[in-house]
Amino acid sequence: MFEDRDDMKSGILPVVTTGGWGRTNALPEPGQEVACLFFANGISDGICLGVIDDDEDPPGTADQRGIWFDDGSYVYYDRTNKKLVVKPAGGVLLDGDVSISGKLTVDGDVTLGGNVKVAGNLVVDGGITRGGESL
Repeated sequence: MFEDRDDMKSGILPVVTTGGWGRTNALPEPGQEVACLFFANGISDGICLGVIDDDEDPPGTADQRGIWFDDGSYVYYDRTNKKLVVKPAGGVLLDGDVSISGKLTVDGDVTLGGNVKVAGNLVVDGGITRGGESL
């Protein structure tokens, strides 16, 4: 909307997004302030360069790059700690095979819906229950 032109609106403009082998669907939301580049023939032809972030307190730190969602979820890489951090508001769904090379630490309960194969030693620091009966 052009405040200096009686709140006139431009036509639909293509939006510049990141290129390469991945695609994004991160388009501006209605009401967000954007920067546009118009061609010499007026405001009907041009491109939207992206959102002008007027947030004085952006999410994360200067060493974190990622995406923060309105519901509190986020995914970012912290280059200082060399960690990818994922915090979902509603859980994570991994659809496919998962391989982990390294140590897996779980702080909470684990529910398995299939068979378990242990290729090494099994160390139990607590009790073992089978069918409601302690072993």
